[in-house]
Amino acid sequence: MTNKLTHHPLTAELVDDGHSQAILLTQQNGIEEPQSVLVHPWQLRAVCEQFGIIASDTQAAKTIATLQRRMLGLRERIDELYDWMLQFSDHRHADLSHEMTSLDALRDLAGEWCADFEKGLPEGFGEAQQPQPPQGTSTKCTSAPAAAQAALL
Repeated sequence: MTNKLTHHPLTAELVDDGHSQAILLTQQNGIEEPQSVLVHPWQLRAVCEQFGIIASDTQAAKTIATLQRRMLGLRERIDELYDWMLQFSDHRHADLSHEMTSLDALRDLAGEWCADFEKGLPEGFGEAQQPQPPQGTSTKCTSAPAAAQAALL
């Protein structure tokens, strides 16, 4: 990390003010003497949060936790529907291939979106059972007429 940032006509420099680290902001305006102010990093952060330039840590953490909880809940419901479709639906006699394909895609997306943040969650939080197709079956559904047609070929 560099100790100096220049964004003309402003220069920000990390300095030691004798008590702790501080940020020295200096701005040159034309031929006049440069104007400087020394601020503590937390003061600068508070100013940026106050005016919405950056989000406060507590608000950002709360928002992230809420979105994670909602995403995990959605993934859990998708997994339950997926399991029900595999185990109890009449997809062997009805053509639900489009529905199963869409559900499979939703399940993959939800799993992918949740994978990144599950590592940091408390143990057991959001660990939905990942339903798997029963042995000898697949998620590909075929209609009875299509199966009968294939048997004749």
